[in-house]
Amino acid sequence: MNKLYQLLRMPDDSVLSELDKKMSVISGKKGVLKKIEEENDWHVQKTLRRFGVKDNNPQSRDVYEALLSHLKKTEEQLFLFLGGGGDEEQFTNFPELLKRGWELMSPGKVWVLKKDKFREILTQNPPPNILKKFGYKDGEELFQKESLEEIASSLRFMEEKEWMHQTFDRAYLALTPEDFEEREVEAILLSGKWLEAGREFVKKKRHNLSHLKELGLIFIIPIEIREPGELLRVFALYLHYLYEVQFYSDLFKNIAKGKDFSKGLTSLLRGDILGEAPLPEDKNSVNWLIVQRYLAKEDEWEKRLFVPHINPEAVHWAKAEEALAKLDKQDLSLTFRFWLDLDWVGGHFDGRKNELISFDLIDTVMSLVDEKGMVKYLYHQQEALWNRIFEGYMGDGDKLENLIKENLLRGYISLP
Repeated sequence: MNKLYQLLRMPDDSVLSELDKKMSVISGKKGVLKKIEEENDWHVQKTLRRFGVKDNNPQSRDVYEALLSHLKKTEEQLFLFLGGGGDEEQFTNFPELLKRGWELMSPGKVWVLKKDKFREILTQNPPPNILKKFGYKDGEELFQKESLEEIASSLRFMEEKEWMHQTFDRAYLALTPEDFEEREVEAILLSGKWLEAGREFVKKKRHNLSHLKELGLIFIIPIEIREPGELLRVFALYLHYLYEVQFYSDLFKNIAKGKDFSKGLTSLLRGDILGEAPLPEDKNSVNWLIVQRYLAKEDEWEKRLFVPHINPEAVHWAKAEEALAKLDKQDLSLTFRFWLDLDWVGGHFDGRKNELISFDLIDTVMSLVDEKGMVKYLYHQQEALWNRIFEGYMGDGDKLENLIKENLLRGYISLP
């Protein structure tokens, strides 16, 4: 199992060896890690053959460039599929992007905060930067002149973090389940008046869309997409958000059944990680930490990345990739199905240099966006691999997702 611990950037195989001993007893399955390692090798070799990399010991540069080259061709076809002009170098057809993504995900209704309640919170706590930008005297005038959906979206990029935390942490702690209702997910395109303020957000976040889970709202700032990889990233992230708002809607419903609804709600919206590493265990049990953020974005050596854990973000991305694969039936020039089941796959190349390359679609998309800076992304693959290990023992399908929903606010899943 040496390759698995290396793929997870662990110093040795001691953690995985101990995990395998306990999980084999709990699950009744033997040889799980060996099977996953063999599947990883099979996927790597199949992918290299698919890309025409015939060297038995290829250089990481050749593998990396083959992945990016394939993705560039796919994005060119996606550009045309989503209604981009044949001679244009930028994409602006966001209505078509929203429509196609919606059709792929077919989102159902969500249980989210009532709009009247959200309006009440902002009327009592009017957003200062938005008022100043448009010259409105108070929250009442703001809502007379602007739509609630655009106001809510613009908070993400017009107001300071300190104001957001002070306002919503306090206001949301007073919410009850009666302040929520069932309604359709919404995906909107912001009007032109928000473009100037939105450009700084796009420059910082590197993508022109975001979402508000508590409102079931996704928004796009209609700033043209120019660089390779950006269209793919935006479209995939849109699909991810369409699934994520439904996932969190289920969590909101779950916590409404118990005590401390508002406390649980604010914890979910902050993305709190409630378990510590290492988690307490006895000789017969295994506790899997639930990590609901990509910690490697903040610190690639964060200790919670190196203990058994699962990540709901990796589940959301897997759903987005499954949706993308459906496009191949509509346009044979698209090859998203090729990336299915590669989200957890990676390989080391260049002999002694032992350089790690992720075969995950989203890591590759992000690497394509940052190709000029030679930035290579790995963390989506590594988190997906931890999920794959859990599923290897406990079964795939909906079991992992249901266990996350049931245990997220505790911070870990305890087995058996």
